[in-house]
Amino acid sequence: MKVIATIQADLDTTSLGLRSRLADDLLTVPVLRRTIDRISRCRNVDAIHVLCPADQRTRCAALIRGTDARIQPYDSPPPSWAPLVQAARKWSLSGWRGGLGGTTHFDEFTDPGLLAALTDGCDADAVLSIPAAAVLIDPTLADEMIDHHHDKSDDSKLTFAQSPPGLTGLVLDRGIICELAQSNIPVGWVFSYKPDSPQKDLVFQPCCIEVPVDVRYASGRLVADTDRSVAAITELLRTHADPTAVTIGRWLRSREAEYVDPLPREVEIELTTDNPYPNAVLRPGRRLVEPRGPLDAGRIREVIAELRAMNDSLVVLGGFGDPLRHHRFADVLTAVRSTQQTVENLYGLAVRTAGVDLTDTHIDALIAHDVDVLNVLLDAWTPQTYAALQSPTAPEDADLTRVLNRVDRVAERRSSDVTVKPIVVPELTKARQNVHELDAFHDGWLRRVGAVTIAGCSHYAGQCPDHSTIRMAPSPRGACRRLMSRCLILADGRVTLCDQDFNGRHAVGHIAEASLGDIWRGAGLDRIRRAHMQGRFDPTPLCTACEEWHRP
Repeated sequence: MKVIATIQADLDTTSLGLRSRLADDLLTVPVLRRTIDRISRCRNVDAIHVLCPADQRTRCAALIRGTDARIQPYDSPPPSWAPLVQAARKWSLSGWRGGLGGTTHFDEFTDPGLLAALTDGCDADAVLSIPAAAVLIDPTLADEMIDHHHDKSDDSKLTFAQSPPGLTGLVLDRGIICELAQSNIPVGWVFSYKPDSPQKDLVFQPCCIEVPVDVRYASGRLVADTDRSVAAITELLRTHADPTAVTIGRWLRSREAEYVDPLPREVEIELTTDNPYPNAVLRPGRRLVEPRGPLDAGRIREVIAELRAMNDSLVVLGGFGDPLRHHRFADVLTAVRSTQQTVENLYGLAVRTAGVDLTDTHIDALIAHDVDVLNVLLDAWTPQTYAALQSPTAPEDADLTRVLNRVDRVAERRSSDVTVKPIVVPELTKARQNVHELDAFHDGWLRRVGAVTIAGCSHYAGQCPDHSTIRMAPSPRGACRRLMSRCLILADGRVTLCDQDFNGRHAVGHIAEASLGDIWRGAGLDRIRRAHMQGRFDPTPLCTACEEWHRP
C-alpha cells in the first residue's frame, strides 16, 4: 500500500482565518519545517507532499529546502464549505471534534478536492493528512494509524485517533477521498450524526485506533496557529525537546488544571437584564435577577481592545437579559467588531437571545458585523411546551411560531447576502418539563438548520428550583474548569466568577476600576482557583453548592 503524507500550507492565512505562522521561527526552527521534520520519521510514509497556493511556490520551496518534501502548487479556490468550517470550529479549537454542525478538526486541514487530484497524479492508495503547523505530530502514532488502516482496509475507509488537535493526522483511502471530492463535502460529514441515517459513532468502529488514556483525555491545541497554542507548544518544547504522545498528553492534562492565560479564552458580556420572558421557568428571571445596565458601549470597547491581544479570544453577548433589548445594540456590535483595517478583529462573536425581538434591523446588524453564531434559546419543540416554559403566568404571550419565522428570516437574509454567518444554533435546556421533546428538537433542528445544542439544566448553586432529569456532576468533586478559561461581565460592569453568580454576589472586580486582565489574574480569582486546586470547594457559598464545575 502506497501512503503519502499531505500538508496543505498557506504562508499567508490559516484555514481559521488567522495570520499564518508557518514561516515563523519556533525556538529557531520554522513552524512548517518542524512539521516536516517530525513526519519524516514515519517509516510507513512513502513521500511527503506540501500543497501550497501557486503564487507562494517560491517562498514555500525556500522554507523546506533540504528536506525530502515535494512542493505541489495549486490555484483552485477554497471549497465552498470552508467559511462554514472556519466559523463553526471557533468554540472547539482544543478538541478534535465538537464543532457546530458536526465539524471536526480534520475539516481544518483536509481538502478532499486537492487530495483527489494529488492521489490521481502520484497513484497513492492512501493519504496521511496533516495540519501544516502540527509541530508535535507523533510519528509513532502516525505509523500505528497507517498499519491499522492497512489491516482494517476491508472494514473502514479512514483511520483516526481520539487525540488533541495536532498530535495525530487522518488517514484516508483513495476511494473515500474521491467520494468526498465529488460530493463537495468536508470529511467531518462522515463523523457527524445524521437523523435520517443514524449509525454507530465512529469512535466505536474499527476506524478508530486505541490510544493511551493520557492521550485520549487530554485537551489542548497542538497546532501552532493561535497565540495560545504557540505559547503552550513553546512552553512544552522548552522542557521536553522530543516528547512522546504520552508525555504530551500528561503535560496537557496537568497544565489544564493549573495554568491560567493572561486573558480569559471566552468572555460572556451581559448588555442588559431586560428580558422578554422575565418569568421563564428554566432560567433566573425578574424575581431573582436584580435589574442592572444597560452596559455602556465604551466600556465594551475597552474590554475588546484587551481581548484582541490574544488572537483566538471569544465573546458571547448574553447574560441574564436579552442583548437584543440593549437600546444601542448595533453600536455594541460596532464596538466589538472594529471597522479599522489596521486593527486585528476579535476572533469569535456569538449572540444568545430568545429571538423574540429579532427584527430585520437586528438581522442586518448581525450580518454586517460578522457575528459568527446566533444562539436562540427555545427549550421546546411544540408551542404548548414553549409557552409553559417561557411564560407560565401568561402563556398567550409566548408565540413559538413568531420566533421560528424570525429564524427563517435569518436564513433568507444570509442567502441573499451570500454568507454562512451567523450560524443559527437553537438550544434546549434539558429538564423534566421538556425531556419528552428532546429527540424531536435535536433531530428536527439538525434537519432544519444543520446545528443544535442541548444544555444541562442548572439550579444555579441552589438559588433556583432544580428541574434537572438526573444529576450529571461526576464523583468525586474536582476543580472548576470554567475558572481557568471563562468569566462573565454583568451589565453594571462587575466581573464575576461564572454564570452561576447571576447577581454578582462574589464579583472579583469592575471594568471601570481595573483592566480585565488585572481582574482575571488578580487576587480575588486567584484565591478561589487555589482553593479549588487544593481540593477545597468552599471559597464561596456558590462554589460549595455548584454542580456545574465539570462543564467546560
